[in-house]
Parts: sequence; C-alpha cells; structure tokens
Amino acid sequence: MRAMALRALDGITWRHHGIGVLQGYLDEGTGIETRLHIWSRRLLKPGMEISGDAHDHRFDMVSHVLCGTIAHEELSPYESSTGDHRMMALTHARAAADNKFHGPTSDLNGSFRVLRHTIRIKAGQTYTFPAQHFHRSPLLGGLDDVAVTVIEKHRQQDMPARVLYPAAHPPVMAFGHDMDADLIASVLALARAALAAASTGEGGAA
Repeated sequence: MRAMALRALDGITWRHHGIGVLQGYLDEGTGIETRLHIWSRRLLKPGMEISGDAHDHRFDMVSHVLCGTIAHEELSPYESSTGDHRMMALTHARAAADNKFHGPTSDLNGSFRVLRHTIRIKAGQTYTFPAQHFHRSPLLGGLDDVAVTVIEKHRQQDMPARVLYPAAHPPVMAFGHDMDADLIASVLALARAALAAASTGEGGAA
C-alpha cells in the first residue's frame, strides 16, 4: 500500500483541510471510496486545535496508517444543562465544493458535556470509526513530521457532517481558504521521503 501511495502522490488532485491534512481521492464515485491523507502541522489553520477540529463523518471509516503515528481522540457528548460544548451542522465538502466552504452551516440545539478517550495508531496498523461519532486527530511531532493514511469510506450517506466545539470559541472553518502551492509542495516532499523510508524499513513513526 505504501508503494501505491508513492506512485499516486503526483497524480492526485489535493484539497487542503484546515485540521492539518491534505486529502486526495484514490478511488471516487464507487461503492467504497478511498482517499489518501497526508497529515502535517504545516497545514493546521490557526485556532483549529482550539475549536473546529472535532467532527463526525457521514460514513463508516476504515483507516490504514502507512507511515508516522496518528493520534485519535474520540469525543462522546452527552446533553447537559451545564454543557460547555455546542454542535453545528455543515454542508459536506463535496456538496460545498463550489464555494470552498462548509456552508451553509446551521447551529444545532442543545448544550453538551464531553467525555474523551485518546489512542495512538502506529504505522502498519488499521483502525475503524463509525459514522456520526465525533473524533479529532491532534497532530504529533514538529513541522517536519508527517503521517500518511489511506481511508476507506463505507456505507456513505447523503447527510450533513457536524462539528462539536467549545461554546466559548466559535469554530474555525476547515475550508474557505486558497491553496498555497509552495506549502502543498513542501508537505508532499516530506510525505514522499517518509513513505520511501518506511518502505525500506528506515522509518514509520512520527
């Protein structure tokens, strides 16, 4: 799978998601779509780690970690009159492609408290996560560290995605910005080197 990812790097149409990841489809429009993700702190939008990066998906996800290490924090909200979190519904990225923004958005009713659980998934491991559950992927390492994953999208539904955010901090939107060609090129170069090293047994952990 690493060799496949290396071959695909230059031919993919990338989008920059503000949680700190480049996303590009390997297989789109089929029953099970697959997407290549390159995670880098260089890609993180300012303020996103504070509010905006906790989200759910409209599909059941299977993720294969090709190199680096992924931090996977699961968030379990429960409604509470003293809750300090809110939810917002987004237009999913494909439907919002024309305006480069997750809009229109809508605030959802309720206030929530949140339980959290974090695990780390290393290169060579696979993890799964169900649709409509919240998670975030805190970035590990420094500006020169990357992780590369391939995700599979199972049982995808045509429905809004959601973000879960602290009520005191309006969420940073993951899209709505222009792509920076130099930034993208620098991250792709790091990913190429990391994948090549992992393939020859020289690396794999961020």
